[in-house]
Amino acid sequence: MPIARSRGHAGRALLIAAAGALLTLAVAFGISVLDNRGRVEVKLGDDTFSGLQADEMAADIAERGPFLVADASPGGDRDIVLQHLSDDVDEGWIAIAARPPGVPRNCTIQWQTDDGVFRLLDENGAVGGECDGTEYPPDGGDLETFPVAVEDGRLDVDINAANRASTTIAG
Repeated sequence: MPIARSRGHAGRALLIAAAGALLTLAVAFGISVLDNRGRVEVKLGDDTFSGLQADEMAADIAERGPFLVADASPGGDRDIVLQHLSDDVDEGWIAIAARPPGVPRNCTIQWQTDDGVFRLLDENGAVGGECDGTEYPPDGGDLETFPVAVEDGRLDVDINAANRASTTIAG
């Protein structure tokens, strides 16, 4: 026995879709108005990078050298190198930008154990192109740094500190 076609569903579906679109536009407009008045702060992602155990990272850095932490965001432009310059596991932490501004991602500072410096090298550890072998001291020298704190034995790198310091919200 054939099943009879239902009628009127297309019209109802179109009406529901139009109402949903209007509601979405109204909410977006409301957020826009509130944002212009300084009452809404949009926050995407965390302000800090955390979760690494300070004692484990200090031991690893002492054995193998500073640790590259790749930026997993879509832009991928904020890779950092985690460095530890103290005998105290809770002190001497530095997070350094893995490259100077404008240098492509295939160039990063790499620790040179024998010389006790970083060098800007390509992914194969060689000099070439913009990976010109520039040397940087153990604290990164003039490369951008990010505040690091140890809280309950975990490292907390504030990768957005500079953005918060220079951002104001009108009220």
